[in-house]
Amino acid sequence: MATRGQELKKMSRALLEQVNEAAREATVRVMNDLAEKGPEWSGDFKNSWMAIPAGKGASGSTGGEYPYTLDDVPKLSTNLAEMRRVTKFRIENRQPYAPYALDLEEGVFRGDRKGNFPIGKVVAKGSRPTPGKRGNVKGGMGEATSTAEKDWYRTYLKGGAMKKAIVEGVRAGLTK
Repeated sequence: MATRGQELKKMSRALLEQVNEAAREATVRVMNDLAEKGPEWSGDFKNSWMAIPAGKGASGSTGGEYPYTLDDVPKLSTNLAEMRRVTKFRIENRQPYAPYALDLEEGVFRGDRKGNFPIGKVVAKGSRPTPGKRGNVKGGMGEATSTAEKDWYRTYLKGGAMKKAIVEGVRAGLTK
């Protein structure tokens, strides 16, 4: 017969595993949202999101391709001492041009001279200041093409969509 302490330890481990799944499910939802809302010229940016545990004590993948699944997000340790150090994920895009695609930095953009067209939906065509931000495309003459709304990333972070994805992911993870 198990002691009360052993029973509590078993319950605590089960709870920690459920919290782990909730965090991973929320992370998957955010990564998929970012892939869907962000620019898509070739598909490389969309397929380059990764979840990095903040600290040590995780195992498994740190990225995959869109659509992302739980297999693309590392499992966090369910050891209570390690969970105190690692309780969250940092979501990043591994493409070197990510700061430009996220509309965080200005750059010099040139049209695709090879005649390729974006695979994503074009939301704006026209001209862009040089240097300028990726999403700052104004109608009129010019070769600038944008496949995501201006400031899409900041809008996602601050407009409530990210919070909604996290809440839905946590709910889904806790009900498994």
